Amino acid sequence: MQLYDTVTVLKQISGSYSFLLNKLGIYTIKDLLTYFPVKYIDSTKVKTIQEMLSGNDFDEDFLIKIKIRNFKNTFLKSKKTIQQATLYDESGEIKCIWFNQPFLKDVLKEQKEFLMLGKVIVKPKSFQFSSKLYEPVINDRESVHLGRIAPEYSLTEGISKKWFRNRVKNLIDNLPTIEIKDEFGIEKMSESDINDLLSEVHFPSNSDKLEKAIDILSKYELTNIQLKLEEKRQKAIKFTPPELNIQNNTELALNFIKKLPFILTEDQLNVIKDLIDRMSKKILLNDLIQGDVGSGKTILAIIASFIVVKNKYQSVILSPTTILAKQHFKTFTTFLKGYNIGIELVTSDNKNTITKDILIGTSAVLARKENLIKKLGLIVVDEQHRFGVVQREELLKPFSNIINKDNYPHFINMSATPIPRTIAQVFFGDVRVNTIRTKPKGRLSIKTFLVNENKRQDSYKWVINQVNSGDQVYWVCPLVSDSEKVEAQSAETLYKELSITLSGCKVGLIHGQMKEKDKNEAMTRFINHEIDILVSTSVIEVGIDVPNATVIIIENAERFGLAQLHQIRGRVGRGNKQSWCFLFYAKDASNLALERLDFLSKNDNGLKIAEFDLQNRGPGEIYGFKQSGIPNLKIARLNNLEIIKESREISLKLYSKGYRSISIFDY
Repeated sequence: MQLYDTVTVLKQISGSYSFLLNKLGIYTIKDLLTYFPVKYIDSTKVKTIQEMLSGNDFDEDFLIKIKIRNFKNTFLKSKKTIQQATLYDESGEIKCIWFNQPFLKDVLKEQKEFLMLGKVIVKPKSFQFSSKLYEPVINDRESVHLGRIAPEYSLTEGISKKWFRNRVKNLIDNLPTIEIKDEFGIEKMSESDINDLLSEVHFPSNSDKLEKAIDILSKYELTNIQLKLEEKRQKAIKFTPPELNIQNNTELALNFIKKLPFILTEDQLNVIKDLIDRMSKKILLNDLIQGDVGSGKTILAIIASFIVVKNKYQSVILSPTTILAKQHFKTFTTFLKGYNIGIELVTSDNKNTITKDILIGTSAVLARKENLIKKLGLIVVDEQHRFGVVQREELLKPFSNIINKDNYPHFINMSATPIPRTIAQVFFGDVRVNTIRTKPKGRLSIKTFLVNENKRQDSYKWVINQVNSGDQVYWVCPLVSDSEKVEAQSAETLYKELSITLSGCKVGLIHGQMKEKDKNEAMTRFINHEIDILVSTSVIEVGIDVPNATVIIIENAERFGLAQLHQIRGRVGRGNKQSWCFLFYAKDASNLALERLDFLSKNDNGLKIAEFDLQNRGPGEIYGFKQSGIPNLKIARLNNLEIIKESREISLKLYSKGYRSISIFDY
């Protein structure tokens, strides 16, 4: 059996089960081995029947080791069945009852010993046991489900916990027959050690060994990521950046900044200084400039483009939508007026484009690159959370026929997606991360409130008052249309309701399933204040600067991640007027969900919110693997900077020995 054999080589994994496993991302032996538990259930404390019944708290589950007698199947007229039996051990006995499980008669044999997990039901004159799970006790075999620290996995419908646990146990028991190459390259780590670690993580001997195994495997998963980053770094060293006259550039930048109609923040000035310093040392820029919506990233892109163009190179600004591209075109044109710099808007609806110093557009720039790009010096990507953190290699692929390693453009990614320090160190070790924390002067914090169903009507009245005073409103829903499977507010239904309920207001609709032309039209009408209330899905994460929009309402807020909610909230608060965000939540929202929303309502620091979100969800879930290149880690933890640092050191040793990946964690 090999790591990359399909899971169907294992016993009891047929075609139908193979299909269900594929839904979990499990295709090979390696996938199953590294599909680690999400939590563990400790059922090591076995009580006697007497100990179980002598207490006063019967809310908890009890584990007992018993034998069975007097098993009885009763068939009812309704075709339903009841199973009854007496459970006993040396300390006493208790009645047990099941429903509609007649097959148990052939499973729960008398004289055999079983571990049984369940609750005590208190009757007027007696006690009764309700069994949730049972497992036969076999003296020469380790238990799988009970009497141990048992793994719990994230599964899909059609796969039971017991079935999956049994398949993993079967695989773990056969680990010695699986060829795992010694790719660790470290003397202390052998193949048998890897087997032991995998065995401990899936079926722990005790909690101490489990923690140790998780830490070690975490380190090597992070090492695998660091190896790939080191490979990128080594390739980048061979690239030659554009030749820039840095002394003139510093003077140019200072003169440009002095003429701005506002004062740059300290963070903005530090980023510009850092960019110029590294350009002067002929270091190729591969930068991520991150900051909350409205923190002033665009002006930095303008200054960087200004420097590059004055050195006779072109700058390309890529935006995810036509509306944003048009907004950037307007902003660049305004600030660069009088500097004799040609700026061209390149979009799908603007066919007659010509080459100029600065090209601003959507993916249409890529389609016309041969005609428009002559001497590329800088690419700026404004992803605004839509694309996640775009990796330079992926984005430069379309330019491969017009650039080479001897003339490689600088690359800047502007992101409103906050990246915590640990994420930056692990996944973007080859990227320079600059953070803008301070907001421009005059910007007020957005007041955020949680709203339950009882307050909905009051909110409607308040919204009408805001609209009557001249303000505009975003109203965000988690769904486009109603769903039988998901009980949540849909944009299409709410649009119809508000058009009637708030008949005095002009209500518009926008969502991701609309044609691009219709979306652009809806946004343009909102920008021109032809719409008072724009009902939307999360498509407005990639939004437009509408300073007059001061209110945002988010339906079923508990269904969104905190980082995403923070992005959506950032659609308001773009001007100097006070803005509000109302988080509507469902009646059945969990306490945990409400705690998360409460945290958001009290915090407006994107990095702090992202750190909090990271504690509850994987990085790939928050940022999106396809969009960001950040995978959901299989086992690694990002709360230990020492392990991250150590994994970096190990990766350098391995790289020098010729290793480029660790196969068991390769993705």
